[in-house]
Amino acid sequence: MPYALFEKEAKLSRAFPTATDVWRCAEDCGPVVDGADGKPGLEDDYSIKPCAPDPGRDAEPGSGRSLQKT
Repeated sequence: MPYALFEKEAKLSRAFPTATDVWRCAEDCGPVVDGADGKPGLEDDYSIKPCAPDPGRDAEPGSGRSLQKT
């Protein structure tokens, strides 16, 4: 099942094959912050959730690491 980065209910990234790939995208694009425990986390209102595959696009790790509402 693919995963994507969301802000509230708005999908910000393309679908990735794993949640780890979405974390890499988020690290590259900015919504990752240091948590109170020193571990990385997502800014408020951001989450990584399962999603439907993107139509007409393969889900290769590492490709298309840009954020935009889709």
